[in-house]
Amino acid sequence: MIRSSKRLRDNEIALIEMLTSMDRNYQNLVIIVEGKRDERVLRDLGVSARIIRTQRGSNRLSLIEEILEATSQVSQILILTDFDKEGAELAKFLERELDHHKVIVLKRLRLEIRKKMGNWRCIEELVALFKRKDSPEPVR
Repeated sequence: MIRSSKRLRDNEIALIEMLTSMDRNYQNLVIIVEGKRDERVLRDLGVSARIIRTQRGSNRLSLIEEILEATSQVSQILILTDFDKEGAELAKFLERELDHHKVIVLKRLRLEIRKKMGNWRCIEELVALFKRKDSPEPVR
């Protein structure tokens, strides 16, 4: 893999550390992402938590049912949809529905990740983290 001569910025290093430590820091974590590439980036960072993708052709109510089936009373949900208009709208819908069902949604963690992402709006764009001179090797 050819790497860029650019080095990781402080916010990118903090973002990598935050994402790679999620499994340790949050028990029974379930992460909701939009698509396969979002999931791949998280897996490449070593995240082993259960991941549910929203882009699978099912409607929103079916998605809520699947999330509720995947969670238990002690599960914590991280909604990691993209930070564009559509992703933000989906995140608000999911938060509202899951709050209604008394599921723990890690809203603050989503905001912290958003801050550290800088100009990136989509989770799949984080693949660029692996192309920096001092970036981690993807976990396979």
